[in-house]
Amino acid sequence: MTAVTWVGSDHVRLDGTEKVRGEPIYGADRTAEAMTYAVPVGATVGRGRITALDTAAAERVPGVLAVFTYENLDRLHPADFAYGAGSANESSQPMQDPVVAYRGQPIALVVAETLEAAADAAALVTARYEVDPFTVELDDPAAESVDQAQEVPAFPAVEIGAGDRLLDQAPVVVDATYVTPAQHHNALELLSTVAQWRDGTLLIQEGTQAAGRVRHALANQLGMPMELVQTVSPSLGGGFGQRTNQTFNTVLAAVAARRVGRPVKLVVPRADVFHSVHFRPATRHRIRLGAQDDGTITTLVHDIHAQTSRHDLMPFWGAETSSRMYAIPNFRSTTSLVRLDTQTPGYMRAPMEMATMFAVESALDELAARLRVDPVELRRRHDTAVDPVTGKPFSSRRLLQCLERGADRFGWSRRDPTPGSMRSDDGSLVGWGMAAGSYPCLASAAASRVRLHDDGTADVTVSGHEMGQGLRTVVALAAAESLGLPPGQIRVTVGDTRAVPQPETGGSWGTATAVPAVLDAVDGIRARLHQIAATHGEAVATVDVTECRLADGRLVGPDNSGPPVTGLLTAAGLPSVEADGQYFAPGQKPTDVPATATARKSAVTSDVGSAFVGPEFPAFVTCSYIAHFVEVQVGARVRRPRVTRMLSVVDCGRVISRRTATSQALGGLVWGIGTALTEESIVDPRYGGFLNNNLADYEVPVNADVPTLDVDFVDEPDPSFGAFGLKGLGEVVHVGAAAAITNAIYHATGIRVRELPVRVENLMADAAR
Repeated sequence: MTAVTWVGSDHVRLDGTEKVRGEPIYGADRTAEAMTYAVPVGATVGRGRITALDTAAAERVPGVLAVFTYENLDRLHPADFAYGAGSANESSQPMQDPVVAYRGQPIALVVAETLEAAADAAALVTARYEVDPFTVELDDPAAESVDQAQEVPAFPAVEIGAGDRLLDQAPVVVDATYVTPAQHHNALELLSTVAQWRDGTLLIQEGTQAAGRVRHALANQLGMPMELVQTVSPSLGGGFGQRTNQTFNTVLAAVAARRVGRPVKLVVPRADVFHSVHFRPATRHRIRLGAQDDGTITTLVHDIHAQTSRHDLMPFWGAETSSRMYAIPNFRSTTSLVRLDTQTPGYMRAPMEMATMFAVESALDELAARLRVDPVELRRRHDTAVDPVTGKPFSSRRLLQCLERGADRFGWSRRDPTPGSMRSDDGSLVGWGMAAGSYPCLASAAASRVRLHDDGTADVTVSGHEMGQGLRTVVALAAAESLGLPPGQIRVTVGDTRAVPQPETGGSWGTATAVPAVLDAVDGIRARLHQIAATHGEAVATVDVTECRLADGRLVGPDNSGPPVTGLLTAAGLPSVEADGQYFAPGQKPTDVPATATARKSAVTSDVGSAFVGPEFPAFVTCSYIAHFVEVQVGARVRRPRVTRMLSVVDCGRVISRRTATSQALGGLVWGIGTALTEESIVDPRYGGFLNNNLADYEVPVNADVPTLDVDFVDEPDPSFGAFGLKGLGEVVHVGAAAAITNAIYHATGIRVRELPVRVENLMADAAR
């Protein structure tokens, strides 16, 4: 009896057909009996104080049930900022006082019988303000900067070896500054909440990456036991880090539903999403590289300025990546957080690593050009098997394989290194560039429950959220292999606090935490069946349970024989057998998980916070790696750059689902194109807020911008980090992509771009010649 190998296969997505048919129910699709509709109203000044609010006209609109403002909304208990070990998007509470911290902050909420009535009434709410000076630009002289190491001690400066003290002795120095703008996620699904009270309990249905955090934050803000709050999020139409905390819409919908005595649906308009939930912060990176004439890098100095809000300190840990990417013996970092008058920034795909590696990989390309060393060779020389920060070994590091395979497949050896030396048939400038990236492997505690039925099907419930990345498929493949069933006979439930706890899913740890928790439960299923077999005298009972496995509907021993599961359940008089599972990251203990409001618990019994750890574990350090190779064409007269070819090779350990992994990687590359060439949230220094707060003006890549993309996987298991030898994937695919594109643009034009996104005018310096 040969077990079918599902892990690593290209099996179809578990929910693919349903998605094509439009069957999944997302947050805004939810309905409830006697449901009402809510529309928020945002502040129209950059900072200040409300001096008058007029809601009379709004209240007269037929169908309006209530208009809430700071004057009549329930008083909320303080919101704990998520990155201060809390659960909320920011510490600023909506509509609790007349203070306006930033443009777009909610100042009123209209609830009506229909969405149309609520929207019409919201447009009639007017306010007068006392306006205070505000700052929204990173370089504004009036902006206050604080030293992250002093103000947020959990994120100290990094120093290795002699720090920057030997930089002046280096015969070759690259000293350059790189800038990345604020960006917004722009997931297809808007923020939405359906809040429903029943007999003192609150049910929240919304798209979130952190159902447990939403539950915990609401319980705290409303002053009620967490057991009376439940959050359900079976599907999410794109998260990308935006939904990792509780956002304002959730608490406003919950309070409004309690006040009007009916369910409330609140769908946040896209412009309000730009102005009221977190986003990628603007950053500035000064990189100084010191090297010998032979290309040996001796020093890297990384000074960071990153945007935060005036009311919260959102840490930026980019130096955690730049310090451990290469074998550079001397390193020093500083990080300054710049307080601006916006909502608090936060996670967005590869949140710190994208900007960090754009700077580092651009500087490396500058150094390679200065020394006339091939960019791939320069990186190869500085590979390392040991983490430069801790001295611990990397559990696996296959960056060299990524570089070598990528260079070979791309045809890198045919590249003429002279800038401007390559042309297409139509006269366009052609450039080839490359860059590498890494992302820390993180893991979180998780819980699961598996029920195996006598009809050969199984129900798997696990901590995790399905946001398009394919978590259900990955869980189904892992469960199929361990239960000995086809994936189509496995039903997977995620994102439901009524079933198992639901900590945050993000940081590429979804698979790394869900899969081992499921495998732990399957071990329990196997042990229970072995016990039943022993009780009923089956032959497999003489075999140690650790030597048993489930295959083809049987509990079998080393000789591949054993009783059918259905027979065991029938003999025991059971329709099914169930077991719970849990997972802790290497070195993690239940007491390591953040405290709840009442007691210190593990994430297996609690939904609270980010209980994640990594990339440093007791005996090793673990990261995922990628190498990008890019071809661009730039118009000879109008210097508009276009990516024409892109190949990326990923080291993410063993691939669990080749189909969803490929999809994840392709999505990261598309986002890399957008990051390099189009995406920017443009602030308005006159009135505050973001100017291009819609999909017409915030330019994301479309089909015409995306060439044929090619991704490949090293696909070798990591021996220490995760089940089946997996590592993280979803974040690393975005890291380094923008630098590869701008490095290719330099190769095409000889013009070095150090600020994103690339603008045509930046490349026009010598176009007329």
